[in-house]
Amino acid sequence: MRKEILKALGLLTQIGISMLVPILISVFIGSLIDKFFGCSPVFLIIFIIMGVIASFRTLYMITKDYCK
Repeated sequence: MRKEILKALGLLTQIGISMLVPILISVFIGSLIDKFFGCSPVFLIIFIIMGVIASFRTLYMITKDYCK
């Protein structure tokens, strides 16, 4: 019982980190590219969308492996 709770807590932590990190990295990269080219929100929006897609793909892979 206790082992299952710890496994679920670890999964929850991994999901949170796996969703947050790609989005934050994509925001950082998008803002840097926007500053470099001088076009304000274009690359930021593109990279945020890419970060969200990467986050959901990672979420899918993690939950698929957990449910086996």
